[in-house]
Amino acid sequence: MAKNTVQKGTVSKSTGSISSDLLAEALKATVDGIVISEITGDDCQIIFVNPAFELLTGYTANEVIGNDYWFYIEGTEEQPELEVLREAVINQESCRVTFRNHKKSGEPFWTELSISPVFSAHDQLTHYIAVQKDVTERVEKEQSIQERHESLLSLKDELQELASRDSLTGLHNRRYFGQELDRLWAVHQRLEATMAVIFIDIDSFKLYNDHYGHLEGDKALKAVAEKISESFSRKADLVARFGGEEFVVVATLENGVDCLLQHLEQLRQSIIDLKIENQYSAVSPYLTISTGVCYGIPPYDSSSSLFTRDADIAMYQAKKTGRNRIEVVSYEPDEKAALKPAS
Repeated sequence: MAKNTVQKGTVSKSTGSISSDLLAEALKATVDGIVISEITGDDCQIIFVNPAFELLTGYTANEVIGNDYWFYIEGTEEQPELEVLREAVINQESCRVTFRNHKKSGEPFWTELSISPVFSAHDQLTHYIAVQKDVTERVEKEQSIQERHESLLSLKDELQELASRDSLTGLHNRRYFGQELDRLWAVHQRLEATMAVIFIDIDSFKLYNDHYGHLEGDKALKAVAEKISESFSRKADLVARFGGEEFVVVATLENGVDCLLQHLEQLRQSIIDLKIENQYSAVSPYLTISTGVCYGIPPYDSSSSLFTRDADIAMYQAKKTGRNRIEVVSYEPDEKAALKPAS
């Protein structure tokens, strides 16, 4: 890196010369704040500031000349950019940083500060020249743009979340379920891990809606959805409203199928315990559910539709054989799928 060196008298070129007085007047006329500090031993004292510096900071030349170079940065809250500045001074290097500074009055402003070391002909550091400008307007515009960008990203996330949710129950919707099931299917297939797809349907719900009305029907749907969501609240679980009075769950069988079936039996009983009156049901005075389960290690050369199809078949089998019960389809290794009741 080329070093700046101090020259006395005039700066000459073949086209003419510039006097020291002219250079001094140029520094005074510059619209950016300029500070020149002199290195004496371990001290770095300010020996010159121009009028633009006084206007920018509120400090007069008499208040800063003779003080340490860091004088007009004192009191500024710690910022990473100040550490960059300190490192540059220690290494006798130039740098440019933008940070939040304060005027003499305490008013904050954003400043862009450039410092450059000046060396003698013998490579001794003799001075620092600092140029600073008020970039508050620019920084605030950049911050405003960033805030708007973050706000738009947040809004986008909210819209995506809304698009993936069922408006009535707050559960994930069928479209999201299909996308997520495909991902989970691929993971379980690769790891040869057991998973379950569970279809849950409210029994005799059309009769319930016809006789109690759609407002009561919506209340019942939300109550059942809440119970299912509470029952499968692990991060690995996926719960969705498949459509109408039908819900679907994807669960990882970490504790075995018997534990899952006990869990589903507790869920079946918890729906009855809601005591949502349904005098038009043939199996209970209260609202009930029928459940179909398909579990196993996802077979290779198959898609997730295999488990959804068979879980749906199992659910309808539960309805045909009396409702308010659980039917299971299992895909055990090297065996054909077998349909059997949970109990």
